[in-house]
Amino acid sequence: MSDTSHLKTYVKMHPDNKMGWYLLGKEYQNSGQEGKANYCFNKAGEVFEAFEKKQIPQDVWEEYQNKLVEIARAKEKRNTRLRKLLVSSLFLLLILMPPAHAPGKISPGTGTASTEPESEQTLARMEGAEEQGLREEGSPAAGSAKPDIKFTAADGSPGPMSVKLGSLLGRQVNLPASTAILGMEKEGDWLLWGEQLKAVYRLDKEGSGKVLVQSLDPAQCRCQPEDVSSVKAKAAAWTSGQVELAVLNSSLVAYRKRYGKLPDRLNDLTGAFPDNVMDGISEGMKPAFPLLKKRFAGSKGGEALTENQPSAQGTALASSLDGAPYFTEPLRIIVDTSNHRLAVVSGNVMIRNYKVGLGGNRTPEGSFEISDKVVNPNGKPDGDFGSRGMQLSDTNYAIHGTNEPDSIGKDESLGCVRMSKEDVEELFALVPSGTKVTIQSGGLPDQVLVPGVRFTSEQVNEQTNPRKIYHWLH
Repeated sequence: MSDTSHLKTYVKMHPDNKMGWYLLGKEYQNSGQEGKANYCFNKAGEVFEAFEKKQIPQDVWEEYQNKLVEIARAKEKRNTRLRKLLVSSLFLLLILMPPAHAPGKISPGTGTASTEPESEQTLARMEGAEEQGLREEGSPAAGSAKPDIKFTAADGSPGPMSVKLGSLLGRQVNLPASTAILGMEKEGDWLLWGEQLKAVYRLDKEGSGKVLVQSLDPAQCRCQPEDVSSVKAKAAAWTSGQVELAVLNSSLVAYRKRYGKLPDRLNDLTGAFPDNVMDGISEGMKPAFPLLKKRFAGSKGGEALTENQPSAQGTALASSLDGAPYFTEPLRIIVDTSNHRLAVVSGNVMIRNYKVGLGGNRTPEGSFEISDKVVNPNGKPDGDFGSRGMQLSDTNYAIHGTNEPDSIGKDESLGCVRMSKEDVEELFALVPSGTKVTIQSGGLPDQVLVPGVRFTSEQVNEQTNPRKIYHWLH
């Protein structure tokens, strides 16, 4: 199409014409303006979804586009004549009437008159929104106060915004007034959690029920998004807080599985060995325990968090928008013997990926559970098994530390999984007893995924086991 401006004029005059928005989006897409294309596709809604799956003959496209351009040109001429007539009329009225009562629409807070028709004002707002990277018209004006922002996370890889957020915005979720969506990198089938996830979208809910979507990533919207430096610290606190909640949620699953009920107190999760379902307590767990326990039990206001098979990541996203913790699936451990990696995952989100030492074909593949969790399994922190040990299903295999750090990444054990001191102590704090462990060949990326600040918790009771000498296959 040779005249995009007329097609753009048409959709501004007919904002409810979804086909017009879709065609304009295709024009922007063809010219490499992905940010504006995504805006138009989002406005096109179901038309975008329908026509992207069909092959439409080129002559049909051209005929439809030409008709829209013809209509837009005609309307533009009429509007030009009307504006000239209106300006002439206003000029005469300003001469004949007191200036304090000059006709026109008063702009709030300015005291100046606007002579533009309502459709032209809408046009101006949309143009301003495009320049700022907004994805819906009517965004709060620059400098206006915004509500306290909440957070969630989603796939942050490049792609059309309408595809990324279409299913989310179609859900009946209790969307906060303002939400930042943090983008996770994707590696194979895994989404990678991190302590510094980048904000990629902002959602603002208006009183009318509309949701304003703003891109915060200049690489995707080709715009100058708002400065998000002020929310970085809050985003980092949210991501670390969600890990705390994942540990607490997994521990509630493990406790109920072991005892057939939920704990009465938070400290019930951190008994002395062998009742140390959870390693210790963090500050974020204290206020969260009664709320998460209530939600976990299936109380009114939220679904129970259950020990199901891994769910789609979109479910976690929607749940977090409804006020639930982001990680709705218990933590699991996966060991990849092909590249010496051990990952902690929830659903299809990878929270950690450590480098480990193995025993080659002496390390058994299969499914296990953490039975014993022991501090200083050799009776000292620098023994063969290091400062932490996690036995696998009452076998002679375990995940443990080592006094041979150079063996990490190699096949030098007799079958156990060796970890560095810092890694094994963080893993011990993250996963409760009863955590499922899968040892397999393949499935994990090579990329090591550990935060700069490790997860820790305050141990409440003694977790050594002086009554037993462990004979794991070191």
